[in-house]
Amino acid sequence: MRMLGALAVLIAAFTLSACVDTRPDGEMCTASDESVASAYGASVASALREKWQNTKPRERVSILVLSGGGAWGAYGAGFLTGWTARPASLGGTRPVFDVVTGVSTGAVIGTFALLGPDYDFTLAEAYRGRGSRDLFESRSYLSLPFWNSFNDPKPIEQGLMLTLNDDTLARLKDAYLHSRSLWAGAVNFDSGHFTEFDLTALAAGMPPDAARKAIIDRLMAASAVPGFFPPRFIDHCMYMDGGVRENLFISQIGHAIKDAMGPQASRANAQVDIYAIVNGNMAPSPRRTGNTLVDIGIRGFELASDQIQLASMREIYDYAKANGFHLYWTSADDVVIHDGDKQVEGRCSAPLGMKDQFDGPFTACLFDKAKEKAETAPSPWRTDRP
Repeated sequence: MRMLGALAVLIAAFTLSACVDTRPDGEMCTASDESVASAYGASVASALREKWQNTKPRERVSILVLSGGGAWGAYGAGFLTGWTARPASLGGTRPVFDVVTGVSTGAVIGTFALLGPDYDFTLAEAYRGRGSRDLFESRSYLSLPFWNSFNDPKPIEQGLMLTLNDDTLARLKDAYLHSRSLWAGAVNFDSGHFTEFDLTALAAGMPPDAARKAIIDRLMAASAVPGFFPPRFIDHCMYMDGGVRENLFISQIGHAIKDAMGPQASRANAQVDIYAIVNGNMAPSPRRTGNTLVDIGIRGFELASDQIQLASMREIYDYAKANGFHLYWTSADDVVIHDGDKQVEGRCSAPLGMKDQFDGPFTACLFDKAKEKAETAPSPWRTDRP
């Protein structure tokens, strides 16, 4: 009966889809990927060149790369918080990041990671113990034909409105003025291309209210998992979760680094450190798959997402190695156990599937274990090729 009900909803959706206005501005996307890529490359190179050539010699550059992962963002938030508290005797302190990139939940985390330990409390408030009721509102099955997603992320947007206050925007602007950059990755669903948004440039170039709206639009676009959350329209183009194409990104920025550093890149003591935080597992999560249309479809989406994440991480590794950069990465593989795995004391029980991840006890456990790992583990980072 449940399957028959779902089928009826799908039939109604196809029947009524012609009545739904899917493009609120009534116009088609006209932005070409070439123009976006050109402007992006120029802005990154300009920012880095100003910081590392026209100020003082740069011998060390720190870059943070954050993946998507939905509720698994509690891992990245907890890890950053623990990194702040890590004793110097265990390997040093968390650096001031020159560049931060993020996809989906990683873009949200990155906004506060760029601003430093002062925002660790904000990360804890946003991620630790958060469940579905705190983050989104599920739509009625009867209303689904008139919508473009199963859930309304209004609570997330309202939370961003509060945290991106004038003081936070002023700090993002100050970071931009000191040539530090924050980038959110999303996919232009009209062109099909991955797009990078410079959120620090928005904070510096607009009045606070306009900057707040523009940044939130892009964070929500970067987090809009197809079907789960609705898309965002920016400059007449439909944007959704960057994880559809890349779940971590750095090479677009990395291609500008050596050129921007100029003579400094050839110095024996010049160093670029890339820190990548994977909000989830690198290995596929094993679980028994139900033999239904919905279960098979969800499992296929999960496995495709896992492969995109693996390919993105390997691209970063290969790029760093080819350019002599230092890469350190971490994931949640060693702090969770999966259904059917042997029980391990001190690990979190992973959710059974995507729809079960937004669970308060799970995100609290994941945050705490990641924090403990970053603060006390002898070797919280990996340097091998995933």
